Amino acid sequence: MYSSYYGMSCNPFLKDESIKYIYSSYDYNECIYRFNYVKEVKGIGLFVGESGYGKTYIIRSYINSLNKDLYKVIYISASRDMTVFDFYKEISDKLDLSVGGCYKIDLYNNIQKEIKRLVTKDKVQPVIIIDDAHLLSREVLLNMKVLYEYEMDSKDYITLILVGQTELKDELKKLIHISLKQRIIVNYTFKGLSREEVKEYIKTRLKLANVNNEIFSSEAINALYSSSKSSPRRLNTLVINSLMLGSQNETKMIDEEIVMNALKEMEI
Repeated sequence: MYSSYYGMSCNPFLKDESIKYIYSSYDYNECIYRFNYVKEVKGIGLFVGESGYGKTYIIRSYINSLNKDLYKVIYISASRDMTVFDFYKEISDKLDLSVGGCYKIDLYNNIQKEIKRLVTKDKVQPVIIIDDAHLLSREVLLNMKVLYEYEMDSKDYITLILVGQTELKDELKKLIHISLKQRIIVNYTFKGLSREEVKEYIKTRLKLANVNNEIFSSEAINALYSSSKSSPRRLNTLVINSLMLGSQNETKMIDEEIVMNALKEMEI
């Protein structure tokens, strides 16, 4: 299809290919730096951004970078129907704890004991990352204290990273969450791709596919930037659709018109 038409050895705009070859955007570098800081001081970090801004992409990259002998990563993808019991069970499963016949209070105590054992005995630091955290109910957020209340609040044993859309920050502003909010040491909001980053991203992606010549005109790049709304996910889809239309029209240089037609096919 379009890959062969444009002389591409692979499609670097697909999700599986993108995670192999990291593009270090401003958001990427800022988040990785802050993830590491939160990890070192064993605190809580809050990271919010619009859908499609690459949050999960950065999480996956960060998890892959951690030494499994030193860090126990507990990754949770939240959902709206997750109860407190479900939340505790998810953590218990990731900690290889038995949950059969346990009540909520049992799960609570077992989680705290296992986390303390990992840190003090095995010298392994738990890093808990909750993706789509904006979907968590207020009740789950209030019961998250199982992760950070140790020895009369005198010890910090875990790193907790909350990642979600901007409504998570709005929820945490409420007085009822004061205990959790006071423990947040990093609060980062995703910026999305800049115009220059869109240009550089496309150039570096094409280079990975062994394409060194220009495929997108400068006007097409501008259209991709404005139409993608700074979202890497939306940009990838737009680029792929533009390449598809360009090959169908047997056009070696993709212009603004092709990008806008690709955008029309995306709109519902």
